[in-house]
Amino acid sequence: MKKNLLVILLTITNLSMVVSQGNPLSGKLIDQQSRQKIEFANISLWKKDSTVWKGTLSDTLGKFVFPEVPMNIAYIKFQALSYKTKAIPLAEFKQFSSNEIYLVPDNQTLSEVIVTGEKAVVALQMDKQTFQTKQFQNAANGTGMDLMQRLPAITVNTEGEIALRGSTGFVLLVDGKPSTRTPADILAQLPANIIESIELITSPSAKYDADGKAGMINIITKKNTRIGTAWSGNIMNGGTLPLRFGSDVQWTFTDKKWSVFAAADYRRYDIDGFRVGEIRTKFQDTLTYMPSQGVRNYMDFQYSLRAGGTFQASSVDQWNWSAYMGEKQTDRTANLHYQDFIRTQPGSDLFSTFNSSQGPYKQFFNQNLFVRSGKFQTYNIDYSHTYANQAKLSLLALYEFSKLGGPLNNYDTYEGSNKLLLWERSTETSPLNAWRFQLDYSLPLRSNKKLEFGYHMRYVNHQGDFLFERYTAGTSTWVSDPNYTDKMELIQSIHAPYVQLNGTKKQFSYALGLRSEWMDRTLTHAGEPGKTYALNQVYLFPSLQGIWKLDGEKTLRIGYSRRIERPTSKLMSPFKNHRHAETIETGDPNLLPEIANVLEVGLSKGFGNISFTATVYVNFLQDKVFRVNEIYSRTILGRTYTNAGNSQSTGVEFLTEIRPNKIWKIYLSGNLYQFDVQGNFRGIETQQSSFNYNINGNTSLDISPKLRFVWDFTYLSKSITTQGFDSDLLLSNVSLKYSLWGNKANLNLQCLNVFNSNIQTIVTQTPNFYSSTDYRKWDRVIQLSLGFRINDRGQKTKSTKTEYGEKDF
Repeated sequence: MKKNLLVILLTITNLSMVVSQGNPLSGKLIDQQSRQKIEFANISLWKKDSTVWKGTLSDTLGKFVFPEVPMNIAYIKFQALSYKTKAIPLAEFKQFSSNEIYLVPDNQTLSEVIVTGEKAVVALQMDKQTFQTKQFQNAANGTGMDLMQRLPAITVNTEGEIALRGSTGFVLLVDGKPSTRTPADILAQLPANIIESIELITSPSAKYDADGKAGMINIITKKNTRIGTAWSGNIMNGGTLPLRFGSDVQWTFTDKKWSVFAAADYRRYDIDGFRVGEIRTKFQDTLTYMPSQGVRNYMDFQYSLRAGGTFQASSVDQWNWSAYMGEKQTDRTANLHYQDFIRTQPGSDLFSTFNSSQGPYKQFFNQNLFVRSGKFQTYNIDYSHTYANQAKLSLLALYEFSKLGGPLNNYDTYEGSNKLLLWERSTETSPLNAWRFQLDYSLPLRSNKKLEFGYHMRYVNHQGDFLFERYTAGTSTWVSDPNYTDKMELIQSIHAPYVQLNGTKKQFSYALGLRSEWMDRTLTHAGEPGKTYALNQVYLFPSLQGIWKLDGEKTLRIGYSRRIERPTSKLMSPFKNHRHAETIETGDPNLLPEIANVLEVGLSKGFGNISFTATVYVNFLQDKVFRVNEIYSRTILGRTYTNAGNSQSTGVEFLTEIRPNKIWKIYLSGNLYQFDVQGNFRGIETQQSSFNYNINGNTSLDISPKLRFVWDFTYLSKSITTQGFDSDLLLSNVSLKYSLWGNKANLNLQCLNVFNSNIQTIVTQTPNFYSSTDYRKWDRVIQLSLGFRINDRGQKTKSTKTEYGEKDF
């Protein structure tokens, strides 16, 4: 197989060399401040008599090509919206070693004026939508999670589960680098203050990993383009009951050829909560009704240290490196009071009423402490070389080490007497090692075309050591339970060659690609010595993207991609796991990956002071992994995971920005979709359907040149799950931000969850089981923060988060 991959790559390379013969006049347009590519700029060749000979547009990578240039051309002119026009004599342009042209943003700044203009909230590009984070002031001093839940296609429920277009399966990138930590845990460790923009890549091209059935999200951190030393930082305090504070600081030094940075952050954010629930079961002829209520608090902290740098060895050679180290821990404590009612009567209905005057069969108090901790390290280095014909070679190597784990303590006593009823504990230690290597090559062709191809390799070794014990009161000893104690090892390697053709013709740009991924997966565990669960499969992933710049400030975009969602170690663990008093989980080591086909069409239109963007999409998922719940015992639910069917999401997401005047701005976005699930598990048909939606609103008012008021809200509708539903959820926040010292510092006063409405009901139901739980978080808080910048225009740091670590966090 590896030989075949090598032959494919060598063949593509030889073909590329054949079609690349020629020496066109070409270049690349770059924003002088942000160092970002400038798309769809006008480039024109002017003759000596001051007339235009020919013009073209820069493509989605900021590049342009003129196949032939006559002798009478005097200069080349560059024009782009919001940038100053630039003209360069042709003779001078030909002397540029890299042909990179830097355009200066056309922003005029006067004394005592802090903000003269802002980018639009969203920009529609060929393979993504880009959201500027300055619009979301109420997320400041929070984390990336606070930013994410304000985007139109993103939802975050009260348990912190993130979904993109209704699906939790997406890949999170940080500055273009992938990570297999769960998006929730990466975002919880990423300060919102260092995020410049968020790219929503819902139909990725072939050059990206195929992982993520709903697509990808790329976090762009801030950058510094100013020569010299720069500092930035923030300090936040939200009170002591519960404890909430945090800070982050970043240092950057930039020279003509190299730059380095170092950054650190710490956040402690505890949440008080309450839980009200009920369980109904019909087990044999016994009907059980078990209501419960009690506190459910969270203690959460995380910190990270980041460092990195860039070295411009020459005009065509560049090195980048970064290192990341972080730790995160979440302690969830539940102190719950249970009442256990029993009725033994054949033919009883699941929702039959109980005679409360007879009293419960028993009453007991449950204390459940679940600690989840993780330590993460990531190191990466990459190198790029640009050739004379503007071809580019990029190499990347990345190593990650993560150590996951944490204890669980489950303690039951009889109400009143405090006599011990049950005492269980477990510990987990899960070290993980992972490597990634990438080779990417891009080759300019004639007629504004470009060929891209490469090879990506990933390898992960994830081990787990699980110990489960019960306390025996008679002997005062702890005894291990072999049904829940085990050791396992997952080894997975992925080899992925790809090829992609990009092109631009007048107002139309496109990308056609094909990616192949060969996955080799093995899983072994101590419970079955000598047994190996293996999966060896080759998958093909075609992709298509296109964008038209139409008249009247209209942009039309289409996209199609095939995606894959590989199951995590947790879902494949082939032994029982008692993480919660009411649930026992068992994984399936034979789980197949889920395969998604995503098709979307987007339109963006400007109407003076109003901009509007809408995207219609369909996401069809095959081999969907169902979380199946069944009765394990009279009071415990047994949960397993299996490929049992398909699902489909069909919907439209929209975003509009309105500027009634210079000081007032209104932002509204949302996602409306029909969600259908069909499946069959052990002969039981499952078919559910619901219309779901989420709405995000935001309005900002500049009370004075230095003082801004912002109010926002997020609403999630009721939505179905495989065997139940999640109720609706409303969150809202307000803030006042005051600029100090010529916008070099700011004070931000925030009130989060102003309506104290962070309450959501989670329901799971089968023919003989019903569970309903209200989760209430008392996270209404007033926060005061101070931010500062010294010699800083907004920093960018190419910091890579972990590649594999926290998908099982």
